[in-house]
Amino acid sequence: METLWQDVRLGFRTLTRAPLFTVAVVLTLGLGIGANAAVFTIVNRMLLKPLPVRDPGGLYVLAVQHEGSEQPHNVSWLDYEDYRRNGPFADLAAYNADFVGLSADQRAQRIVVSYVTSNFFSMLGVAPAIGRVVQPGEAAEPGTDPVIVLGHSYWRKRFNSDRSIVGRTVIVNGKPFTVVGVVPETFQGAYALVEFDAYLPLTMMAPDSYHTLATKRDEHDLHVIGRLKPGISRAQAQATVDVMATQLEQQYPTTNKTVRARVIPERLARPEANSADETPVVAGVFLVLVGLVLLVACVNVVNLIMVRATVRQRELAVRAALGAARHRLVRQLLTESVLLAIAGGAAGAVLAFLSAQLIGGIKLPGDLPFRFDLALDWRVFSYIGVIALAAGIGVGLAPALRAARTDLNSVLREGARGASEGGGRQRIRSVLVIAQVAVSLVLLVAAGLFVRSAMSAQAMDLGFDPSHVLNGAIDVAQQGYDEPHGRAFYTELLRRAKQIPGVHSASFAYSVPLGYYNTGAFLEIEGQPPSDTSRKPQGSYNLVTPEYLQTMKPRLVKGRFFTEADDRRARPVAIVNEYMANRFWPMQDPIGRRFRSEDVGNVWMEIIGVVTNGKQTGLFEDPAPYFFAPLEQQYRSLRVLQLRTAGDPGALTPALQRVIRSLDPDLPVFDVVTMDRMIQGPNGFFLLRMGALFGAAMGLLGLALALVGVYGVVSYAASQRTQEIGVRMALGADRAMIMRLVLGRGLFLGGLGVAAGIAASLSISHLVANMLFGISPVDPVTFVGVPLLLAAMALVASYVPAFRATRIDPALALRGE
Repeated sequence: METLWQDVRLGFRTLTRAPLFTVAVVLTLGLGIGANAAVFTIVNRMLLKPLPVRDPGGLYVLAVQHEGSEQPHNVSWLDYEDYRRNGPFADLAAYNADFVGLSADQRAQRIVVSYVTSNFFSMLGVAPAIGRVVQPGEAAEPGTDPVIVLGHSYWRKRFNSDRSIVGRTVIVNGKPFTVVGVVPETFQGAYALVEFDAYLPLTMMAPDSYHTLATKRDEHDLHVIGRLKPGISRAQAQATVDVMATQLEQQYPTTNKTVRARVIPERLARPEANSADETPVVAGVFLVLVGLVLLVACVNVVNLIMVRATVRQRELAVRAALGAARHRLVRQLLTESVLLAIAGGAAGAVLAFLSAQLIGGIKLPGDLPFRFDLALDWRVFSYIGVIALAAGIGVGLAPALRAARTDLNSVLREGARGASEGGGRQRIRSVLVIAQVAVSLVLLVAAGLFVRSAMSAQAMDLGFDPSHVLNGAIDVAQQGYDEPHGRAFYTELLRRAKQIPGVHSASFAYSVPLGYYNTGAFLEIEGQPPSDTSRKPQGSYNLVTPEYLQTMKPRLVKGRFFTEADDRRARPVAIVNEYMANRFWPMQDPIGRRFRSEDVGNVWMEIIGVVTNGKQTGLFEDPAPYFFAPLEQQYRSLRVLQLRTAGDPGALTPALQRVIRSLDPDLPVFDVVTMDRMIQGPNGFFLLRMGALFGAAMGLLGLALALVGVYGVVSYAASQRTQEIGVRMALGADRAMIMRLVLGRGLFLGGLGVAAGIAASLSISHLVANMLFGISPVDPVTFVGVPLLLAAMALVASYVPAFRATRIDPALALRGE
């Protein structure tokens, strides 16, 4: 231990005597370690960090999917009841997310809530901070026990942490609820990325919504989470639910045809069950990319240490002559590299913290309270410690062993002239630089693919025009409006909105394209009943007013759009997209055909028009049936008012809010955002842009480190050949010849690295194929442009030392010889 402490003190003194070298190594390692730590922080939050509940590792999510299609998704209430009673679960709870209007102290506000089964908190083992939570058996029937449990952050912000809130009455969607408690600060809900403001019993949902949920077996709206019975493994549980799914299919062939169930560890089902198969792959890809950045950084550091070891050959030889054993020299050099890595790890931790703060401050469009809680916990610090230690040993071991094998007699015999670097060491450094360039090219290719993918998506045809449109969402049910009062309110609001100066058109819609919530529907096509071996086809829909054509500008290709005549007294009508028309009525005119859906009134709707396909529910969605129906024929209390404006739509936000407040000053208005901003959300371009940004950052970082490596090797090689260059110039070599001599080495190394990088990129590009949009994983623009860019930058990095070499004074060089 004493000798180790001596090594540490000596290493510290040695490093402080070479401040430029120390700072260069620490910053290089800090960038590599920081990039890895930043990505691991996200992976930790999504896959590793447990929920703050009792025995979080024992939690499993139950999801269902249709065999041969779709990803795992939510469960229906009736299926949940069957799996809870007869399945392999010791306890199984369910919850659903929704928005409600909460009024207290004469102030109304829209909040996001979680409707939970009465066993939700007891199953998770969550105790209240104050008061109590929803208890098992409570609110067993709709309308009974109207209680509400507040989220800790909402209680702190809205009620100023007032403990006397327990027992008070608040108004939720126009009805009185009793506040019974507050959840602990650490618990934000079971849904990752969203912090719930409050929790209500599931039976307290709106009566119509709860009736639909409780009676329709194909209404897949519930997130289901639970614990397995003692002694049952996940594989056994999966086998049990497989059998149960087959039994349910036989009992309910209409709704459960081809429906299968999956038991998924809770950590893999974040934020949704459909992430279970993709999230680990995506996380692995990005960890590999940042791992390559660290590899480039480590190669750079190895080069720096080898240069410094060459300079220190005489020092090490003297220590060996004075009796230092070889293993003692190796340990000393390793100690120095580990000290450098520890400092680099500290710098990386600071970079990771700053990155987490930056990502945590991202504001997504709309009012949904996304929470990117990327706090650095013990897992992140452990990860930083492990990779820092591995990097320290990795970058120091080979140079230390090589330095310790230096021939003592030859070094001391050369004396003050200094030892020159041998051909073997030069070859090692050249190979390292080639590897740097190759790895950097792989990073740049990945970055280029992500950036090109984002550019391709931005240029796509969305099927509507998002420019100059302002959205503002309202739900009159949050103020207790019934249907007659709601209709009257919306009619007057639309009339006043059209009179706002600068408004070209105004319309209502039930949902916003690429927004947070979308509406699915099972379809029944007239004259085309589903076969015994297939389930009802599924699509999505929106409910709109006639002015929607002028506001959002979907392109009508056949028939007509809605008019004021398509009201409650008229026959039910619909407009379908081209995909739906071609799928159900191929080679036929769909105008006049009929279909219906239990989700939209269960009435036969006659098709009066066809619009082009568009991106309605998600940017990555495959073409699917989609239709529009008139809001006048299908009343919804929730609506989005959309204004098409002449200028900046955001400038009309105050005017829109004034109009709504003039009709009802207490009505919450939410998601007031431009359409251009809305399509940048999670269902739109957000993930593509983040991938492009991350890829570009990693690529540029790798490029910078590789160029530093090329510059270092060429510069050091030129300095080692100072006497040779002097002799050449004395014998008549001009500056152009010297430039070619030195520059050729950098271009040769860069060329080999580029060739190796292209081969590696071609072999692994398929790993990111599923993460790209609109381009091939072997996109020719990327695979041509990136190597040319890297070769050009390598030329620039080599030019500086080559130019310096042409300025060598032959007399001075020969005098040194």
